Amino acid sequence: MMLFNKQLLLVMDQQDQACLALQRSRLIASRLNCSIEIVWVGDDAEKASQLATQLESEGITASFRCTPKSKLLKLLERLWVKQRFGLLIKSCDPRKSGFMTSLDGQILRDLPCPVLMVKHDHLWHEGVVMAAVNPLTTDQHQQQLNDDLLKVAAQIAQVTDSSLAGAVACPSPMMGADPQSQSTALIEKQARGAMELLLSQLKLGAEALAVGEGPAEHWIPKAADELEARLVVIGTRAHGGLKGALLGNTAERILPRLDCDILVLRAGFSEGLVPILKQ
Repeated sequence: MMLFNKQLLLVMDQQDQACLALQRSRLIASRLNCSIEIVWVGDDAEKASQLATQLESEGITASFRCTPKSKLLKLLERLWVKQRFGLLIKSCDPRKSGFMTSLDGQILRDLPCPVLMVKHDHLWHEGVVMAAVNPLTTDQHQQQLNDDLLKVAAQIAQVTDSSLAGAVACPSPMMGADPQSQSTALIEKQARGAMELLLSQLKLGAEALAVGEGPAEHWIPKAADELEARLVVIGTRAHGGLKGALLGNTAERILPRLDCDILVLRAGFSEGLVPILKQ
C-alpha cells in the first residue's frame, strides 16, 4: 500500500471570500489531528501567514507557501510527488471559464491525488454521504475504483455519524436482441442487484440506493438532491491530451451541477485515505 503523509493541502486565493475550504480543512484537521499546508494563489504572503498563525493558535500545525496561478498546477504536482499528502482541499470556483477548462477542472484532470471541492459550510455530521459507482462495469480498474469509493465513503460516514448512500447512473435502453438492454426497468433492476452484491462483498450497508437512467452528470446531482447528501464521493479516470480537452471527464461535468461538497478519487491513489480517516 502506498504511504501517505497525514497532511492536508489547502489551496486558497483572494477570491475565496467565504473561506469555505479553510473552514472544512479546520474541521477535518481538528477531528483527525492532521497538519495543514496552505498554498496561497497570489503574492499576498501576509494573508497566508495570518491564516497559518490563526490555525496554529487553534492547535493545528500549519505552514504556507505562495505561488502565482500560472505555476499552481506544477507546484501541486511537485508537492504530490514529494509529500504524498493525504488530501487536497479547495473551494469550488463558481466563475465561468467559457470554452477553457476551469482551474478546478484542470486539478481534477491533471492531479492523481484525492481532491475535495468544497461548496457549502454545512456540517457533514449526521448527514448523508453518497458514493456514486458503476457496479455493472467489467473493467478491472473501474471495479477497483468502485471498491475505493465505497470504502472511503463508508469511513467518512462512520467518523461523521452519517448515513451511507449509493448512487448508480444506468445506461439508456438500447435497440437489440438482448431483452436486458431494451427495458429501463430491467436495467435498473440489474444495476440495483449488482450494487447490493458489491456492498455485500465489501461488508458494507447502505441506508439508501438511488438507481436511475441517464448520464452520470445529470443523474448523480439529481440523486444527491433527492437524498439531501452533504458529500458526494465520485471517481475519475481523467482523460488527457486532445480527448480531455474536447470531452473533459465525468467528475468535471458533475462538479458544477452538484449542490454539495464533492470528493474525487482515482483508483490506486485513494487507499491511503482510509487509514487516515480511521485515526
